[in-house]
Amino acid sequence: MNQITLLAELQDLDTRSDKNADLRDTLETKLADVAAMDDARTAYEQDARGKAELESKLRALELETGSLSDKLKQVSDRLYSGRITNAKELADLNRDEQMLRRRQGELEDQTLTLMEQLEAAERGVSEKQSTHAKIAAETKARHAQERRRLDQLTADDADIELKRQALRAQLSIEVLRTYDYLRETKKGRAVVRVHAASCIACGTAVPSGLISRLKLGNELVFCTNCERILAP
Repeated sequence: MNQITLLAELQDLDTRSDKNADLRDTLETKLADVAAMDDARTAYEQDARGKAELESKLRALELETGSLSDKLKQVSDRLYSGRITNAKELADLNRDEQMLRRRQGELEDQTLTLMEQLEAAERGVSEKQSTHAKIAAETKARHAQERRRLDQLTADDADIELKRQALRAQLSIEVLRTYDYLRETKKGRAVVRVHAASCIACGTAVPSGLISRLKLGNELVFCTNCERILAP
C-alpha cells in the first residue's frame, strides 16, 4: 500500500476522531445542563414556601379565634347572668361583646379567605411537584442515554487510536511531518480527494499532469490552490 493510500486512510480516521471529539463536547454540555430541572425545583420550592406561610397564618388566626371565643363567652356569661345590675357595667359589657363579635366576624372572613388561598396554593404545589418529577425523570433518562453514547465514543476512539498508530507506523517521518503540519494549519483536513478532476476541498481544477503523478502514488501531490495533499 503506497503512502498516499495510507495517508487517505489516516485522514479518514482522524476526521472520525475529530467528529467524535465534537460530539463528546456536545454530550458533556448536555449532561451538565440541568437548568430545566433546577427551574422546576425552584418553582416547586417557592410555591411550597408560600403554602407553608399561608398555613402558618391560618394557625395564628385559629389561635386568635379560639382565644377570642373564650373571651366572648366570658363576657356573654357575665352580661346575661343576671348578676350585673350596675348600668354602666352592663353598658361596658355590652360594648365589649359587640366589639368581640365584630372582631370574630373579621377573623371568620380572614379565615375563609386564607382557606381559599391555601386550597389554591395546595393545587399549585401539587402541579409544580408533578412537573418537577416529570422533568427530573426525563432528564435522568436523557442523561443515561447520553452517558451510553459517551461510552460508545470511548470505545470507538480506542479502536481509532489503534488503527491510527498502525497506519502511522507505516509512514515515513517526513510524510508524517507534512501531514501533521497540514492537519494543524488546514482545520484538520490535510488530505483531500480528487473528484471530477477537481480538489473537493476548494474546487480548484487539478492539472492532468498532477493527476498522472497522483495515480502513480510515488510522491505527495498537492493542490495548487489550497496546498492540501491530494488523494485519488
